[in-house]
Amino acid sequence: MAATASSRGADISTSSVVIDSREVKPDSVFFAIKGERLDGHQFVAQALSIARGAVVSHVPENVPTDKGIVQVDDTTVALQQLARSIRERYPFLLIAVTGSAGKTTTKEMIATLVASERRTFKSWGNFNNLIGCPLCIDNVPDDAEVVVSEMGMNHKGEIALLAGLTHPDVGVYTNIGPVHIEFFGTIEKIAEAKRELLENVKPGGTIVLNADNQYVMDISRGFQGRKMTYGIEHDADFRATDVRERGLFGTTFALKGHDIELSLPGRHNLENLLAAIAAARAVGISWEGIGGGIGKLKPAYHRGVIIPLHLPTGGATIYDDSYNSNPYALKRALELMKQADVGGRRIAVIGDMLELGEREHEYHREAGAAIPSAIDVVIAVGPRSKSLLDGARSAGFNGDRVHHFDDAESAGAFLKELIRAGDLVLIKASRGIGLDKIVTMLEKAR
Repeated sequence: MAATASSRGADISTSSVVIDSREVKPDSVFFAIKGERLDGHQFVAQALSIARGAVVSHVPENVPTDKGIVQVDDTTVALQQLARSIRERYPFLLIAVTGSAGKTTTKEMIATLVASERRTFKSWGNFNNLIGCPLCIDNVPDDAEVVVSEMGMNHKGEIALLAGLTHPDVGVYTNIGPVHIEFFGTIEKIAEAKRELLENVKPGGTIVLNADNQYVMDISRGFQGRKMTYGIEHDADFRATDVRERGLFGTTFALKGHDIELSLPGRHNLENLLAAIAAARAVGISWEGIGGGIGKLKPAYHRGVIIPLHLPTGGATIYDDSYNSNPYALKRALELMKQADVGGRRIAVIGDMLELGEREHEYHREAGAAIPSAIDVVIAVGPRSKSLLDGARSAGFNGDRVHHFDDAESAGAFLKELIRAGDLVLIKASRGIGLDKIVTMLEKAR
């Protein structure tokens, strides 16, 4: 969307907003955001060597005099208020996705399905916080008909702020579980904070609900707009039937008289797709368009990507789900490992799950105790994962079936020597543990 700022000499027009000086273009305006580690004001001069203007809370020295500079009290608030203004002035439909797991995949699926028939813009990566979400809105193209954005949170009130700025037309809930519980204490408090999305949906708007998640259904009571439900286990508006899981090859199912084939593996991806189909129907996408979009779906970066490895002794398979983890998502990934048709061993490389609060060791022990017996080897990475191995040992894992390493590099070196032809290897942890390094090590070794 175009934005105009008062410059020292004349008005300037810009068509993109950036907060990273390395991403500026000639038509950009650079917002100097002060973060926990870096202050964007350090990079204003660098940004203005290319960008047309900048928004700052104080004007640094040595900035070019021919560029537009707007000074505000708080650049983060200014970024958010720009998003509010754009949302009020342009007629695009906004679909907002929240939940404890699956937000990014569901967002990508919705955008792919909707783009089959409408000009669609989506947030990139997992930009879903108090900066990333408004930044998405600030960069919506003038001709966009539908915008799909994530809304995440670490603390109560954050979704209320984001949804209050933009009042989505459709709010989508994936699930609610013990994620970021460090900041909330209980799942019930997480659910209460997630409710902030439906409380700020545009009047007459729609919410899309996971009928198989009781926390989601509980917070929707009393919502006055349109409700659309999806699920597998419980009755729902969009309920998958005749579900046939084919392990790593995906899932086939029936939905409202349509036979559908999803190439992405796991029941969790089926849940995500059902949410996406419901959201697409909510904004008027035809079944023909939905079918075409499903054929184009592929996993997001480090989120359930199947990587074939060609070893000297034969082929092995990496299931790269290293982008993030929590007890709910780990359980789903391990269930998929159990279902998969494997010629060799099932090896689970499991790193620490972060932001689980005071009960983090308890959650790790419970996750370890629930590891399916079909898993042949468990490699734990990080200090919290020692508790996971304690749980695994209580469930009968012992001897050469369990290993612990302090960091990804050590675990990767061990795995390179361990892996054999026919093995299937899951790699999963919170992003801060860096297990994507193991994926890179294995890819380079093949």
